[in-house]
Amino acid sequence: MSSTHFDTIVAPITGNQQAAVAWVRISGEDAWEIASKVFGNWPNEPETHKAIFGVYSHGDSGLALPFAENHSYTGEQSVELSIHGSTTSSRALVELCCQQGARLAEPGEFTLRAFLNGRLDLTQAEAVRDTVDAQTEIQLRAANLNRKGVLRKQVSSIRDAVLKVLVQVEASVDFSEEIGELDHEAASVHVQEIINQIDRLLATAHAGRIIRDGFRVAIVGPPNAGKSSLLNALLGEDRSIVTDVPGTTRDYVEERLEVNGLPIVLIDTAGIRPTEDVVETIGIQRTRAIAANADAIWYLYDAQIDLKQTDLDALESFDRPVTILANKTDLTSSNRGTPISALTGQGLGELLRSLTSEIEAAPGQPLINMRHQPLLAQARASLQECLVSINNHAPDDLLSVLLSDAAHHLGAITGETATPDMIDRIFHDFCVGK
Repeated sequence: MSSTHFDTIVAPITGNQQAAVAWVRISGEDAWEIASKVFGNWPNEPETHKAIFGVYSHGDSGLALPFAENHSYTGEQSVELSIHGSTTSSRALVELCCQQGARLAEPGEFTLRAFLNGRLDLTQAEAVRDTVDAQTEIQLRAANLNRKGVLRKQVSSIRDAVLKVLVQVEASVDFSEEIGELDHEAASVHVQEIINQIDRLLATAHAGRIIRDGFRVAIVGPPNAGKSSLLNALLGEDRSIVTDVPGTTRDYVEERLEVNGLPIVLIDTAGIRPTEDVVETIGIQRTRAIAANADAIWYLYDAQIDLKQTDLDALESFDRPVTILANKTDLTSSNRGTPISALTGQGLGELLRSLTSEIEAAPGQPLINMRHQPLLAQARASLQECLVSINNHAPDDLLSVLLSDAAHHLGAITGETATPDMIDRIFHDFCVGK
């Protein structure tokens, strides 16, 4: 953030879309003074958390809700102002506040101040963004867990355990004559327990990525098998072009839908077949690249034609299991693959439900994100090296360095040891008003 966090800032906190009601937040040491200049009926001695009705100096009316320092979202003195949800009215109110000494808040600056003032840690701040971005019930539930501090508590508990072993190691170095040598067997047990706790968190990375970004399914197969028809049927709309001409789809089409609260990303791809067409060849290359990075691959073929040798060759070229789908089984039967019909919808519900069964996060289990994963992995690597060093009776000074390194990486997750650049990157993607 380019400006100091001591400025008084203002921004709409309900977005810039027209609505029945909008809210504008002022935060900083001059928040109440600025509110008194733009809001009629402001009391001489406002009470925190007690709403006041009045008329703004630009003519609109609404409620002012003051928050005393240490009792607000940001931890600063602040006021939240409600008005009718005209974008013109909210913009005029923000401009009035700026004329009285506030400045427009930068993206994520309210939440940044909440972090800087100890109201949130970094995992909770990220969860605020995830809550705003949530489009499915599962995404909202996962964001709520982290916003409540469940992940912070787990990471802090692991870091505390590391620091406890570190204290024992450093004490054995500095006061060996008074307290004796380090109990290497007990230290080894404690470090292994910590590694196990980190492994349990790392195991949530896959589910966390899918819940946030969606379960990516590549629909592949020969031309005219019905891949575009399948995509359209699952979406309930005509999204991909469907013709009898082979090779109609030369690039991929990507669409999202929700199944039992889980975001699914379906990708219709170019048909795989031998071809001399340069453009179609590029499309097939993209098909293989998409399949390589997808969470699941559906290989669709026309059950009336059956699997050809080119299909079998294509199936063998994938480096992981592929779900074979026999399309058009409303017209014929097939014993090779899962029978479906993009035309009648036969088997499509079961097909989607089979995806959601793969991602079942345990209730109450927080999910890590892409920023947390490498930090946990680095902490684990240091602890694993520490464990080996303990068992080999390496010098205690080396153990101290490795444990300190692990504690540093764990602290970067919650923000205790995060660098300014890291903090800036986290809040850079926030919207204005959060």
